[in-house]
Amino acid sequence: MSNNKLKSEELAQSKPVYISSKLKILVALLSIIIAVSYLAISSFGAATTKYITVQDAINKSDNENKESLGVIGKLVPDTFHRSADGLTAFFSITDEESSGIMPVSYSGEIGEIFFNENAEIIIQGTIKEDGIFETTSLSIKCPSKYVDRLEEGNDI
Repeated sequence: MSNNKLKSEELAQSKPVYISSKLKILVALLSIIIAVSYLAISSFGAATTKYITVQDAINKSDNENKESLGVIGKLVPDTFHRSADGLTAFFSITDEESSGIMPVSYSGEIGEIFFNENAEIIIQGTIKEDGIFETTSLSIKCPSKYVDRLEEGNDI
């Protein structure tokens, strides 16, 4: 019994344990780092766009997958036209690897470089139920400014 009495006296005399302020700061910083890392990783997956070929996009249009896609292709000659109100452009793109042609709609400004036969068109958006790729972002991979000069036989 004396052992039990000693233990209870030791417990009564022991000081309460305090967590040091450095440890509190370390735990808080570690929690913040973990939270920020989780948010960055989870949002990165949603913000990235997978770029695919025109043929792959055509194949995906058969599926019910409505994820945001990026497609790289070239303008099919004589397919560009605007809607009656002039706000939406319609055109088709293709790639060199396949004979697939994909119709595209885009509401926005289009520069003159768009019509260059050497320019690659980079579009982002979704494929609608009617098979038209509705573009939310359109950019042009500018062909080298030297291509035209080489074709003309001029020195660079």
